[in-house]
Amino acid sequence: MALNTVDMFPCASFFASGRPASGFVALLMQLSLILWPKAAAWARAEKDTSLVDQMLEEFSRIHRVPESQYAVPAKRFRQAA
Repeated sequence: MALNTVDMFPCASFFASGRPASGFVALLMQLSLILWPKAAAWARAEKDTSLVDQMLEEFSRIHRVPESQYAVPAKRFRQAA
């Protein structure tokens, strides 16, 4: 299993995502070597959650339904003679 930045510096991922309180708690956990794996697991779970949220947001943006089904102009059909 390869180590990545989240495993080596869990507090950095929280600071980078704009969550300084969580970053400070992760830094304290990181300073005690016993809680370092817990901080890394927490940072990995948070990163996975944010990726899933981004994918869901993009999916809902792409497949957005108009506010009203009648807001779209009606289609005209040719009448058979």
